Formats: sequence, C-alpha cells, structure tokens
Amino acid sequence: MAEETDKKKSGKSKINDKYRLVIFDEDTLGEVKSTRFSMLGVMSLLVFFILFVGLSTFALISYTPLRYTVPGYAEIKNNKVYMDLIERLEEMEEQLDAQRVYTNGLRNILNPTNQEIAGITAEDFKLMTNQNSGAPVELLHFTTPLKGDISASFNLENNHLGVDIVAPSNSPIKSILDGVVVNAGWTEKTGNTISIQHNHDMISIYKHNSTLLKKVGETVSAGEAIAIIGNTGELTTGPHVHFELWNRGVALNPEEYITFE
Repeated sequence: MAEETDKKKSGKSKINDKYRLVIFDEDTLGEVKSTRFSMLGVMSLLVFFILFVGLSTFALISYTPLRYTVPGYAEIKNNKVYMDLIERLEEMEEQLDAQRVYTNGLRNILNPTNQEIAGITAEDFKLMTNQNSGAPVELLHFTTPLKGDISASFNLENNHLGVDIVAPSNSPIKSILDGVVVNAGWTEKTGNTISIQHNHDMISIYKHNSTLLKKVGETVSAGEAIAIIGNTGELTTGPHVHFELWNRGVALNPEEYITFE
C-alpha cells in the first residue's frame, strides 16, 4: 500500500518537476538562451495546439469554398431532388402560416382575452365561419386592396406567394371582401401585418404596413380601409404592400382575380 502511494506521488512529482532547456554556442560553449518548463506545461500547450488546429480546420472547411472539396458535399447541395425538397418545405411553411392565422383567429374568438374580442357578435362569427355557399372563387367580386404598380408578381418557384404593390405614401389599404380580422400585429420579417378571414374559405393577408386600422375580432366591409401602406419588417426594400390571397390553404395568384391598376 505504501509503495502504491509512493508511486502516485512520484508520478505527480514528475509532471510538476521543473526542467531547464539550455542552448549553447558550439564554438564558445557559452549559454545563448535558456528556458524553464514542466511536463504539465508542455502537455497543456500540446492540448491547446491540437484544439486550435482542429477548430481552425473545421471553420476553414465549414465557412469557406473549401467545403465544396469535401467528398459528397457539392453533390448533395446541387442535387435537384434536394433543391426541390427545400422549395417544397418552404411552400409548406407558408401554407402552415396561413392556416395558423386562421386557427389563431378562431381561438381568439372562441376564447376571448379582451373586451374588444369578447364583444364579437354571433352574426360576426357566422360571417367568419360560413362555408356553405361554396361559390367558385372566379365568381366572387373582389375590391382592389390598393391601386398601384406591381413591383413583384406571384411566383411559386421563388416562393413569392403574393404580389407587391407600390403606391404613394399614406395610401389606404382596403379589404377585398367582407370579413373578420383574425390577425393584426407585428412580425420581425413582415412588419405590421393584418389578415382577414372571408366567406368561401378565403383569407387575405396584407404585409409591411406603416399603421394598422383594425384589430383582431373586428368585422370589416369590402372596400373599407384596414391599414396604411408602409415599409416595415425585414423583408422589404421600399414602401409597398405585400398582398396574399389564400383559398383552403392554397396560395392563389391575386392578379388572376383582381385588377390593381
């Protein structure tokens, strides 16, 4: 037992023992330079060096074009199936957002948390949830939400599920149909956003507004001002409104149903 204790003490002593490295001049045998070190210091320096090299290599490969030299990486990123899957996932995310707007609106009305929402009438609720007429979308008469120039059209391939309309500052944005506001608030990407549930399973969404004129639970009429054009949120490059039209969870091309000029 005593021998084992002595061996442990001896091992620790060797790690902590100080050593001196001396460099002599070959001709004069004079000391040129010397340094002191311990085995613990050498081991610590070696571990730090290995970690530094490993992390540097990882960063170099991950965040520079060198990553394309890794076998299989370029093939995965450029694979058409992979790209199609990413686009499909982004499209599904947009559809889920629209469905979330609708369900959140219903939840707010069925479980009111403030006086304004609690004051919604049975007629308003019936207007929001009425889905019995089943009239084709093509037969509906939409009010133009904003007259202006289309700066970006509907494009499924680019995941642009609406149209961008440019108009003068302070232009009012109008509801396209009678309906009930199911979402009205701020998001980091789209700024002041308002969504309206209409009859026939229709949802209209208006993004990047400077001001919202309606609150969740309020009923609106076709042509009634609901917001003011703006330039809020990250996904905007200038004053405009991004307008989306959804029917039963499917994004529609607004230009096929509404005239914006």
